[in-house]
Amino acid sequence: MSRKSKLTRAAALAAAALMMLSAGACGGENNAADANASESQTSDTTTSAEESTSKVTTTTVPKVTTTTTTTLPPLPVMDEYTEWVEKNDDIIGWIKVPGTPIDYPCVQGEDNSYYLEHDYEKNEIKNGACFIDYLCEFTTRTRPANTIIYGHNMISGPSFAKLTTYCPWYTSGYNRSATGFSIQQYINNPVVTFNTVWSEGKYKVFAAMFVNTQEEHGEVFRYYRQRTITSEGEFYDYLGNILDRSQFYTDVDLEYGDELLTLSTCYYPLGNNIDTRFVLFARRVREGESEEVDTSKATLNLDPLYFDYWYKVYGGSWGGRKWDTSKIKGFDEYYKTHDTTAPATTTTA
Repeated sequence: MSRKSKLTRAAALAAAALMMLSAGACGGENNAADANASESQTSDTTTSAEESTSKVTTTTVPKVTTTTTTTLPPLPVMDEYTEWVEKNDDIIGWIKVPGTPIDYPCVQGEDNSYYLEHDYEKNEIKNGACFIDYLCEFTTRTRPANTIIYGHNMISGPSFAKLTTYCPWYTSGYNRSATGFSIQQYINNPVVTFNTVWSEGKYKVFAAMFVNTQEEHGEVFRYYRQRTITSEGEFYDYLGNILDRSQFYTDVDLEYGDELLTLSTCYYPLGNNIDTRFVLFARRVREGESEEVDTSKATLNLDPLYFDYWYKVYGGSWGGRKWDTSKIKGFDEYYKTHDTTAPATTTTA
């Protein structure tokens, strides 16, 4: 595939209507429920066939929801990634999560299936690769409003297994009490790196959640559909749903227009027949902003919003929203005059 065709992703739009996409799966396995959503989510964010001096998507600054004209030429591939791209031009970037072995190239295929069982050099292997949702659109100068990256949770080989070290009950035997809970991984490593092959990017972690993927186990929060953000309402609702479910709270502030990074992997503490995910969220360090994060203000959330099956096993119910809504600039003001889809309370199964 040529670099030009990879950037425009024109083929992806046609494929969306045919595929049964569910990026919520560990590595983005297919699911009929998301076919229509995949197509509608991308219908207004396509780029033209020529990137250089024509229209490019502006999803990295979602306050501008239409295309714009630029005279800037495409950026070249950075020297450190040249050899990788020459081996496989599906390589879009590189993900590095400090405190873990996660330090891998990120590929992007024409669907969310191929790299489930192929590595970065397209060799067939069960470990697969870390791959970006195929409907996330890039140019050499722009990134999606929300870059979604998937990886298997496997002990052997390149994977996102150690992403789950950000889960406070990672070493506690999934005990629902606070005994043995720790957010030390976050405190030690609050910033992750995602470079595209054309530009560098640092991201401040602000949330992590444990969610189900099947309706039979409770309402599903389909975080993997939000590849684009085209309005304040979408931004606030999306973040509200994330922070309601977050395993910890941070001092990282957010505002409409921030570029998001979503890292998703399988996690089966309730058994392999209960399909669940662990997901880490971060937002890009803004231009001119310090990369420093005051982790002394991070706190464990003892009552995140879970799903019906969780409450069926452990009992109880969600106690409602407790995070500091002032951490999202404009959030409270917006909902004085608008409704929200983010839940305020929930009930037991």
